[in-house]
Amino acid sequence: MKLTKNYADDSFVRALEKPIKLYITFFSLYISLKIIDYDRLNINSITSDRLKKIFIVIVICYFFYNLTLENSLLYKKVKKNNIVFPFVSIIIRLAIVIIGVSCIAKEFGFTGFITGLGISGVAFALMAQDTFSNLFGGIIIVLDRPFAIGDWIQTSNIEGIVEEITFRSTRIRTFSMAIATVPNSKLANENIINWSQRKLRRVHFKFTIRFDIPVEKIKKALERIRELLNNHEKIDKDLIIVSFNELSSYGFGVFIYFYTNELRYVLYEALREEINIEILRILREEEVELMFLNFNFSPSNSNKNFNCDANCSELESIRNITEEERGNR
Repeated sequence: MKLTKNYADDSFVRALEKPIKLYITFFSLYISLKIIDYDRLNINSITSDRLKKIFIVIVICYFFYNLTLENSLLYKKVKKNNIVFPFVSIIIRLAIVIIGVSCIAKEFGFTGFITGLGISGVAFALMAQDTFSNLFGGIIIVLDRPFAIGDWIQTSNIEGIVEEITFRSTRIRTFSMAIATVPNSKLANENIINWSQRKLRRVHFKFTIRFDIPVEKIKKALERIRELLNNHEKIDKDLIIVSFNELSSYGFGVFIYFYTNELRYVLYEALREEINIEILRILREEEVELMFLNFNFSPSNSNKNFNCDANCSELESIRNITEEERGNR
């Protein structure tokens, strides 16, 4: 069968293909029953006309059911959001099945069937409260769209890449390559950080220079570092901080803060390496030496006093990389 350039036409053709085959089979069966004069058997509950109506209901439901599959028009309409389609399609399929079964039950005179479905549904809901809470949690995720499949998310308990979202749970691939299955009801009530939706990544660090470096050399080095960052194509120009912001007994603290539009982690780390090497080159060209702390606890120095209470806070403030930065990678 030759397909057209119109996706809607192709979708309807694919949806009709199997139902038409099924209809031909049912129609052949119906004609056969007519030929053998099936109605003379006096089976009141199953007449040939009633069977014909049932066959038509099944074929119609089958056709609409096919319209919710992944190669259908519905998929084409909502494929931009790969979370919505599974939920919408399953809900529509369930509705189609319920309508079809109800129509068939009505043909057999089961007038209380719909009422029975409602009562049974209430009883079933009471027995499966956790399942329904996860279902509604999944619906909230679909409507609110805090993340999509493939996004890097972080909650208070888990961090990783979203791989699958089902009615009951969400599967997340952690950075240890394990799969974590989180119930939707729990995930919907979590504070979720979506790292994939950010447009920039932050870079910030500190270093300490020796306290005997002349002020003019320090100013010249800082100016060159600002110029380096402002001229780099991968660095956002809206906020760049190069600040001589600390005086301590160990030396002079310099704080660097900026954002980059390089979101891919490997290239982000390559950019950090490039910037660090350039800053180191500038410092050496300007004869600005870094201050490195070296505590010697050898026996020959055991008589020297080291007041940790007075100095630990300063050591904490001049660390090159903070716990917060580690968490934001």
